[in-house]
Amino acid sequence: MLHPIYFLDMHLYEYEKLRYSDSIRILILHPCSDDSDPIICTMQYTRLSDVSLEYEALSYTWGDMNHRQAIHFYGGSKTLLVGQTCLDALRHLRQKSTYRLLWIDAICINQEDLLERGSQVRIMDEIYNRASKVVVFLGKHASCSEVLFEELAAADELIMAGKECDRPQPSAEIVRALEKLFLRPWFKRVWVLQEVCAKSIVTFMCGSATASFSALSTLYFGYSGHTKVSKMQWPLVLSWMFEDSGELPTTQLNLWKRLYESRECLATDPRDRVFAMKSLTGPRQSELNFLINYSQSVEDCFIQVAEYFLSARGPRILAAIRHPHDKVMPSWIPDWSQNLPLHDFYLYPRTPFKETDIEYKDSFTCNEDPMYETRKISDGQGRETLGLLTIGYQYAKVVDRSEEFCFDSIEDAEVQMHRLYYSLVNLRDIFLIPDMKGDCGMLGHLGKSIVQAMSLIQGSDLHTHLTRFVDGFYVGDRVAIGGEQIRNFEKALQQCRIILLDNGELAITPGSVRVNDVICIMPKTDAPCALRSNEKGAWRLMSGDCYIFGAVSMLALTHGGVVLDQYVGRNLDKLQDFLIR
Repeated sequence: MLHPIYFLDMHLYEYEKLRYSDSIRILILHPCSDDSDPIICTMQYTRLSDVSLEYEALSYTWGDMNHRQAIHFYGGSKTLLVGQTCLDALRHLRQKSTYRLLWIDAICINQEDLLERGSQVRIMDEIYNRASKVVVFLGKHASCSEVLFEELAAADELIMAGKECDRPQPSAEIVRALEKLFLRPWFKRVWVLQEVCAKSIVTFMCGSATASFSALSTLYFGYSGHTKVSKMQWPLVLSWMFEDSGELPTTQLNLWKRLYESRECLATDPRDRVFAMKSLTGPRQSELNFLINYSQSVEDCFIQVAEYFLSARGPRILAAIRHPHDKVMPSWIPDWSQNLPLHDFYLYPRTPFKETDIEYKDSFTCNEDPMYETRKISDGQGRETLGLLTIGYQYAKVVDRSEEFCFDSIEDAEVQMHRLYYSLVNLRDIFLIPDMKGDCGMLGHLGKSIVQAMSLIQGSDLHTHLTRFVDGFYVGDRVAIGGEQIRNFEKALQQCRIILLDNGELAITPGSVRVNDVICIMPKTDAPCALRSNEKGAWRLMSGDCYIFGAVSMLALTHGGVVLDQYVGRNLDKLQDFLIR
């Protein structure tokens, strides 16, 4: 979100330095009765501590910065180029006869000054909290959005009057328009999460039309207590708007949780995936100020974040590496620029563990030895890198693998799930699936040995494995596959394979795992890991979040890493060191 700003060389607008830690700039947008006239502004330098300060904060997406347009200062003698989306927002925000005071990141922060960018990001939550209102600019009207905002305006009229929003269920046209609205870039950008979360007044703007959060929510979830009107999920940013930002006991855990949950959000600068979470980590968020540094590389940023987490979570951070990365950093460092989903059940407290739940009753504990350490090692090319030395045991080797699962959309995932479940009798017997006679494509996708292994598993257990979720459905009459089950299937298998191990068990791993890779179990982790050895005795982490079709992973779904500790405790004679680089 925080990109370089480009100026017109002949009329360069020059920023004055911000003098204090709470200094900000406010853009004064001059009024104009003619919408086609140039945008004229004045920059005001002020402080957040000024009790008389009033302004609105803009939340929007920068869009394509290759098509920049001019706004003018000092009556037009100084010019600044901004993105087209920013210019569109200014035109729609400009009033006919009164000045409008705005805070807009692209303009009010000197994007060329890396130190200033970092310092302003550190107080970003204060800037948005101090604003009298946050205006979300979603872009210009599209043909379908006008009818949607007419409906939202009618809902807002009832809401503002304190009346029950007892309107007719929205038409299919309005529902389609709502779904298209949720596909606009704003709903996926990572920075907008902290811009609107816990803000008292948020107005959504499309063109010049406006709507409240209440109107959007009431429409989506159905008027007068009806069920939601769309299969499309309620956007993450809207679900966070009134959520407590510090529900976990430490800043580290809150940051971990936020990074997990915002995994599918987008940022042009990968470092912003971390920086944008700061204000959402609870009352001690200032602990994260040291992380916000635009002078360091993306890799150095992620290494610093990993070291910060390692002190609190230890090897459990490996669960954030479901798919390997190709960045110039150790394989055990989580890459927060990836967008493929992670399994957030690793975030929460587990059901109390009873020894009777599992055949292994000996717990593996070693309070004096942390069972891991980091050490500086050579990367083989004359450079120094950070290795993770830990212990564990080799559970099994990969001997076969299916084709990779790839889903273009939730609808595509539904089709592939139906095809897979129809192909296997043990799944077809417990679910109502459309008739797909003659469609044997999924059998070839899986491969003969994997199909044979899957056919030996009870249908309800196999469904749990393929969705990585214990949904507790009743096994009796055949039931249709539900929307949540489809989403879990997509999340479990996106860009993954089903693999066969040399002990006869199956597992889900990322698509990059290949034959002869090793599935390992390590203490104080949340999931089995996939490792690949090299000729120098070190290992590359291919995944820290594998799922084994059996007691290991099924119990880990509800009991967490303690299950893996139990397995390690029964295999002390097989323990070995793993140096992961």
